[in-house]
Amino acid sequence: MTRDQALPYIGHCVDDALNIGRVEEMPANARLVGWQCGFEPMFVAVWSYLPDTRLDDSDAEELASDFLAEIKWFAGEPTPADYII
Repeated sequence: MTRDQALPYIGHCVDDALNIGRVEEMPANARLVGWQCGFEPMFVAVWSYLPDTRLDDSDAEELASDFLAEIKWFAGEPTPADYII
């Protein structure tokens, strides 16, 4: 899946200071972390609140997974992401 294909499936946005954001506020260097949910994926856009700082894969996945666990999105224990873009 490409970044452009993933954009319509962004369901949540959060930065590494745990501020919840909107897709319109997402910087170009945001990481998209996604889980396949049946036929459609669901992505969390994560980024650093520091300008020009890009999160690595493991930090982005941890932030997205922790956020989804906090809002009880998983039906049990968090699972590894299917996509990190």
